Amino acid sequence: MKLPQKTLLIGGILGAVGVGALTGGSMVSAQSSDTANAGMDPMSSLVGKIASKFNLNKAEVQAVFDEQKTTMEAERETERAEKLQALVDAGTITAAQKKAIEAKMTAMRAERESDKDSFKDLTDEQRKTKMEENKSDLETWAKEQGIDLTKLDGILMGGGHGRGGPGGPEKLLPGSR
Repeated sequence: MKLPQKTLLIGGILGAVGVGALTGGSMVSAQSSDTANAGMDPMSSLVGKIASKFNLNKAEVQAVFDEQKTTMEAERETERAEKLQALVDAGTITAAQKKAIEAKMTAMRAERESDKDSFKDLTDEQRKTKMEENKSDLETWAKEQGIDLTKLDGILMGGGHGRGGPGGPEKLLPGSR
């Protein structure tokens, strides 16, 4: 069965975007500072370009991107839960520490969302300072919990992809995605 060329092209684009997201590729960094300062979602710009280039309905293209994002987030959450349970099973962390980590992940996610807009208005130096503060706060929290961040297999730190090198806490800090 031969698939229409548009279908193959869109599938290829979405696959490339998905691989980029999974390997820590940053669509945000590819955007100009004007786009970031205007408060636009960088993916919205890509969706518009794809829709325009291939004469597609922008809302339908956006729906495909949204569905893919939701699927990838669910897969990451499942993977994190499995990794945490494996750490408990191996005796690396306790069940109580696992619950604390899960709560911290939820809090960090909420903080990222609430800080997303304000992060766009910061200079690069201000962003760096904020991220260093957040890293220090995370390290302090982990110490208080008796958790060695180096043994978490990238769970709190985003899996070791992208900026900051393997397992750097920058991965889940506000504005880092």
